[in-house]
Amino acid sequence: MKITGTKSYIQIEEENGNVARFDGEACLGEFYAYASPVRWVRHRGEATDGDRIDLIYRATRYGKETDTRVLFFDVDGSVMFETELGLKTEVCFFKGQLLFPVVVVLSLLFSVLLIAALNVVSPGFYLAFCVGSLIFASPFFIWMLRICRFRLVAEGCDVTFTPSFGRNDRFSVSAIIRVVRRTRKDYGCEEVIKIRIYTDSRRITITREMEGIDDMDAYLLRHMDAEKIITRRR
Repeated sequence: MKITGTKSYIQIEEENGNVARFDGEACLGEFYAYASPVRWVRHRGEATDGDRIDLIYRATRYGKETDTRVLFFDVDGSVMFETELGLKTEVCFFKGQLLFPVVVVLSLLFSVLLIAALNVVSPGFYLAFCVGSLIFASPFFIWMLRICRFRLVAEGCDVTFTPSFGRNDRFSVSAIIRVVRRTRKDYGCEEVIKIRIYTDSRRITITREMEGIDDMDAYLLRHMDAEKIITRRR
């Protein structure tokens, strides 16, 4: 299967030579399309609506298996086969953010080892320096742990949350009682900069510097009642 696209449609070519186009949009590594109507560029024999449904299913599964996200939106705004195929929407920290705290921690560790190797200070001063370095490095350790652990994953109608500290939590999207979105205008478009998700027992905050915030925002808008979503614009 081969999937290509332009700004106005995506094109799917099957292994048997059939080629179909769906109106939509191709983004970086992601494809969004309207599930109906379909334009068959080439088809062997008479095309049926069952062929369309089967093509959408296989293209969505292909996207999941190859890490090329392909979503087909039905007339009611839902994503077709999202639950059946267990499509994942994930938010986590960009791992490149680990660079700064790692450099700080390693620099302190190198200083401690260097002073110990040179043996140029008194034991009391060295102990005080080690304690001070540990205290100074503690926030950076916490920062690193937060970046490594934090993860919010929606799969079908189930949501799994891995906090920076504590145990994982799994709940249904129907358990979310409120979502507060903060947005701003960016070059004429509305951009979400922070989302707070409330359940009976948790408050989860995701921010702009995290990977996947736009996908999670779209997921919540699709799966939740409009009266549970509050948007605050800057």
